[in-house]
Amino acid sequence: MKTSVLPSPPTEPVYLPVSSVAEILYCPRNFYYRVVEGATEENVFVIEGKLQEERRNERERVIREDSLQIKSIMIGSEELRLVGVVDAIEYRDGLCPVEFKRGPLRDNVNDDVQLAAQAMLIEEHAKLSVDHGYIYYSQSRTRRQVNITPELRELVLRTVDVAFQIQESGTIPVPVLDARCNGCSLAPRCLPEEIQYLKGQGKKPSKPLPSINLGRVLYLDEPGLYLGKRGERLVVSKDKKVLADIPLCNVDEVVLVGAINASGPVVKLLLDHGIPLNYITSFGRYRGTLKPAWSKNSPLRLSQYQAYLDPTVRVELARRFVWGKVANMRTQLLRANRTRKSAVITKAIERLQQVVHLVRERELNLGTLLGLEGSATREYFQVFNELLKSPLEFSFPNRNRRPPRDPVNALLSFGYALLTKDILSAIEMIGFDPYLGFYHEAKYGRPALALDVMEEFRPLIVDSMVISALNKNVFSPEEFEQRLGACFLTDPARRRFYDLYETRRKEMVTHPVFGYRLPYIRIFELQARFLAKVVQGELTEYKPFLTR
Repeated sequence: MKTSVLPSPPTEPVYLPVSSVAEILYCPRNFYYRVVEGATEENVFVIEGKLQEERRNERERVIREDSLQIKSIMIGSEELRLVGVVDAIEYRDGLCPVEFKRGPLRDNVNDDVQLAAQAMLIEEHAKLSVDHGYIYYSQSRTRRQVNITPELRELVLRTVDVAFQIQESGTIPVPVLDARCNGCSLAPRCLPEEIQYLKGQGKKPSKPLPSINLGRVLYLDEPGLYLGKRGERLVVSKDKKVLADIPLCNVDEVVLVGAINASGPVVKLLLDHGIPLNYITSFGRYRGTLKPAWSKNSPLRLSQYQAYLDPTVRVELARRFVWGKVANMRTQLLRANRTRKSAVITKAIERLQQVVHLVRERELNLGTLLGLEGSATREYFQVFNELLKSPLEFSFPNRNRRPPRDPVNALLSFGYALLTKDILSAIEMIGFDPYLGFYHEAKYGRPALALDVMEEFRPLIVDSMVISALNKNVFSPEEFEQRLGACFLTDPARRRFYDLYETRRKEMVTHPVFGYRLPYIRIFELQARFLAKVVQGELTEYKPFLTR
């Protein structure tokens, strides 16, 4: 059989944003995240700068007694392979660029290099010499003249070369770990202190910056509800009667359970504002999420695919996920047995410890890992009934699902669906492909990587929450319905469950490695970010989140 080699497609020239020249000098790692991974995180300083830019651009042309200023000029250079928007070009005895900066007047080589790069772009485009430019500092309300010297031009060329080297190599620069990290909008992604500490090169980190998402979730699960919009507000109605009118700025996420309808305009509104719309069945099975355009972080996904195709890396990551799950199941039993003193639970704890030892210490393949994890899970659920104070009222015969056939399994399945949704949001935000995991087999429509990462959190979030709720009589048997062999939560039970889950995922816990306190929802993101750094080769091993 003849084979032919298709010609490689022609490569288009790559252009860098002119603003990235300053970022390289300020922090090469910042450049990598912004340009290579397409990071768009913002903080108050970035937003303030954008607002100032919008106000400036309200007047495209500014005529003064001795000059004319034209705002926001897009310009590019084939020679430098740079492209970007010059804040303003001023006509005053020739052309010169004007760059606007927030903050006070200062001498800053990063600002000078960015201005010089703009001057060189103007020269190439206009075929005129530009020997100076100005940087305007908004806080001081004054400008500083910068002369475009040969030395400054040479620094621009060297900086551009470094930028292309980083982009083409795909290597993530090391953290700068100094005052530049303070107030950086990319700190939650970069995690400079954590990275250095895990490498044994720094002190224990302080608490990381919180994520922007505050965890404000709108749950809708009553049959017949309709979600619409009125301007920038979400309107919940039933039988044309308005039940709730909620400002969009108060919602970070929407969850629809069962037969709930949402209008086309409200779906578009949520997508435009980056608010996920999640769908969960009445049985508690996660169906999917409507989200804005996928993350631009293609380098991470390429590394993820390469790791998946490397049997050694894949097994090592799978081993870590299983280790985390089994160790945390054992911890759950240890905590419960402090007061119960059950011999049956004690034996199960010993067997789980044996599995933890095997998973940690032995070289295993995926098949063996599956067997060990399955065995440990059976041991765990065989004594689950012992953890309930009223096992006669809420009996747990075994773990069953699709559909769950008793109240305890109904609660577990519903909790796992909500947890899957949260883990999926975290890994998609970072840029992973959620459907290609390392432990769970890739199947059509299965968020395998989300299931991988959530393994270590199942006992900590859902199991402990369900046990605590049943032992505190939060639910009664009358709040569950049996239909064709399937068990459902009634509307009041579901609403109570949402409150419990929200409280649980926002609960503050001490990180076992770093020692600072974070809510669980932030730890989901943190673990996914550490996984990304392992996949991309910045860290050598993934540490599961283990509690004591």
